[in-house]
Amino acid sequence: MPQSVMNLASRDLQILTKAVPEDASGAEPPSNSEVRKIAEDVAGALKYSFAAVAANPDAAVRSDSVEAAFKEALQSLPQKKREEYQKTASDLVKASSGVRRATFGRAGERSAEEHIGASGGFARYNEGLAPLQIDKKLLGVRVPQITLPRGAVRATSEGLLIPGSALPGNFESFENDFEDAAAQAERSSVLDDATLEEIYGPVYRNEDLGDSAAPGDFEEMAVTDKMGFWVTRVKCVDETNPEWLGSDEIGMAGVSVDEDGDTKKISEKYIGGGFDDGASKSYSNWRYHWFSLREGTQWPKTYSITLLLAEKDNGGLSDALNSIWSKVKDKVKEAIAKAISTALTEYLGPVIAKAIGEAVAWVVGLLVGWIISAFKDDIFPPFTARVTTPSMGARWHYPNGTWGNPSSGTRTAHFYGHGGHYYVQYYWKFFA
Repeated sequence: MPQSVMNLASRDLQILTKAVPEDASGAEPPSNSEVRKIAEDVAGALKYSFAAVAANPDAAVRSDSVEAAFKEALQSLPQKKREEYQKTASDLVKASSGVRRATFGRAGERSAEEHIGASGGFARYNEGLAPLQIDKKLLGVRVPQITLPRGAVRATSEGLLIPGSALPGNFESFENDFEDAAAQAERSSVLDDATLEEIYGPVYRNEDLGDSAAPGDFEEMAVTDKMGFWVTRVKCVDETNPEWLGSDEIGMAGVSVDEDGDTKKISEKYIGGGFDDGASKSYSNWRYHWFSLREGTQWPKTYSITLLLAEKDNGGLSDALNSIWSKVKDKVKEAIAKAISTALTEYLGPVIAKAIGEAVAWVVGLLVGWIISAFKDDIFPPFTARVTTPSMGARWHYPNGTWGNPSSGTRTAHFYGHGGHYYVQYYWKFFA
């Protein structure tokens, strides 16, 4: 990425004031309208897959698919709850195509049987449907404007350029004309750095904020090239219902998204049983996950962890959600790549990685919210924690205001569901 993409005045100010990471929580919707449009389209297909499987629990589905994960999760529920799911889902998928489209987007144009059957389900829901209308300019991609030698090519009705019937008689002249056309294409700025910065925020290739100290202020420190996520405590504020049946058994799974939008499943860990009101488990050094700050070529870098808490007696929906993240990410990335054209994906990839990560977390959050609303389920909504750092040398402030703290300080993730309330305490930390 050219250096001009970085706002120099802002960067110099950060160096003078010392670089500080920003950490926050929650799955925010993509700020870019077209990325959000893609995310909503993916979410609609994902919801339709869930409803189609819930309405037809005996339907054959492809192995290692989103539908297979949903089917396994639904089978783990108590029979009464499965029947409730089936009734509600049947009403949804048997509605008119107009109602289905309003609920599930483009995917709802097909019947539920077609969606999870011959059409290939979530993995291939795009095939055979009218394309999603995306404004490339709002993604930061301009339409190239070039002038070709007259008579050199002809354009088909689809815009495909083919050799014309009257190519220049002098081939050397044609080569010169072609070189002129190529130069015009380069000048047309299909990808404009200033526009990309306005849409996705400033990025820069070199880690110029590695020395974050103010001029004349020397502070020796270890090269901390990793970002870790530590869990310190899991507490039951209010046990899930019905409380008289016994103590809760809690498991926690997770998903990580790195600076390039790569998604990794963090397998479920059994936290333990014996969780009654007020009970908690503390950890002195549980590094739940970590990222390498040396991966990726663009700064700032954003990392996120999404936690899924599950009460083990309430079925396997949380585990199913844990297994579909990478598939959701693939569909979002595929849709964006198609919108900007495959040839430009490598260039734009690092720039829009943060947007892809936001979209994935938001899509799964939409699914969970919809399940809770449509099926009156009490699953714990996932919690997303994220951090953005402009440099390996960035640091938080200590409680007294002094800069240089490698740790973010303790944060709290709250989980409400099944009539209960839990929270998980965590922090981010740079380490070597």
